[in-house]
Amino acid sequence: MNARSYALISVFAALAIVLNIFKIPVFYWPGFSYTICEIPVLVAFLIYGFKLGFLVEAIHIIGQEIFFPAGTAGLVVYPMGFFVHLFLFSGMYLANELIKRKIAKGNEVSEKKRTIFFTGLATALRGGLMPMFDYAVLYSILLPIALGINIPQTWILTLVPAFFIYNITSTLYSVPIAFMIARKVSIYLKITPKYLPE
Repeated sequence: MNARSYALISVFAALAIVLNIFKIPVFYWPGFSYTICEIPVLVAFLIYGFKLGFLVEAIHIIGQEIFFPAGTAGLVVYPMGFFVHLFLFSGMYLANELIKRKIAKGNEVSEKKRTIFFTGLATALRGGLMPMFDYAVLYSILLPIALGINIPQTWILTLVPAFFIYNITSTLYSVPIAFMIARKVSIYLKITPKYLPE
């Protein structure tokens, strides 16, 4: 990696922090909002891979704690971004591998199909796994410890549909946008992206 790559990673991390300003609250899950702050993290992953994608996410989490503190709940909720991105990165990695295999067999994969593969697999992993994590870890263990209160199981169970809706819908807009931006940035800056098969 050269100085330009490090500068680009710094820009992605700064953008992820700044984009926390833009939030659209969701009516079905109290305290949560749709955001666009994860898009720069996904772009960093698509261009540079797991290691630097997680580095951008780590800087993003620290920035959230500093500039957008949410008290003790924030100390629990913000680091959950690592798990969100683990599922998103894994889905996009699998999509990349699937597309590479198709290309190796001589099949042509259009840009539209590539976007669908990336979005579909990321949505399947995040939408299928993160809600269980929200239920079993975030609401059943971490938030009660952080807030010092016992959250009733019946209340958590009523939120389970919200966990699924949120994790699916937020992936459906963030991954295609990140895919498009990563493609444009890599072409413009003449970078060979790690997870955008040619």
